[in-house]
Amino acid sequence: MAIETDPTELLLSEVSGLDQKHASRADGVYRRLREAILDGEIPPGATLERADLVSGYRVGDEVICAALKGLARDGLTRDQGPSVSVTAPSDRRSGGGAPSGKPSRGSGVCGARYYSAFSESKTLSQWVEDRRCQVDLGRLYARIHTGGWGVERAITTPLNRSRDL
Repeated sequence: MAIETDPTELLLSEVSGLDQKHASRADGVYRRLREAILDGEIPPGATLERADLVSGYRVGDEVICAALKGLARDGLTRDQGPSVSVTAPSDRRSGGGAPSGKPSRGSGVCGARYYSAFSESKTLSQWVEDRRCQVDLGRLYARIHTGGWGVERAITTPLNRSRDL
């Protein structure tokens, strides 16, 4: 008899060696990244640097490794050593709107989430390509979703490795 598992949580084998606190953190990082990939916020082909994820989520490398194991199991990432490449998910979702300056889900292509700043609305991938953006995709995502930064501040604040999200 097969045991059913929740497809939105890490397996015991993926968090083995972590204490309960770190396993919980790994599961949270996994869920946030999984949702961002499925929503199209982090697009197929994007590269996420492990070091940026560690710094952005303010967790240890072992927590990020566990989260990335889950994403690889789901077929959402492919390991490339110090980075992972996002693959095309087969399950895309969309949602409703949110106030300007806050993350908002638009009705765009593949349910991509749009972020309003400077009287414009773009996906995070598009913001990273904007000349005003001072950070990479992983850092921008972490600043907004983990750090609670406003979109304009997250885009325009230069990277400060010693204390940056």
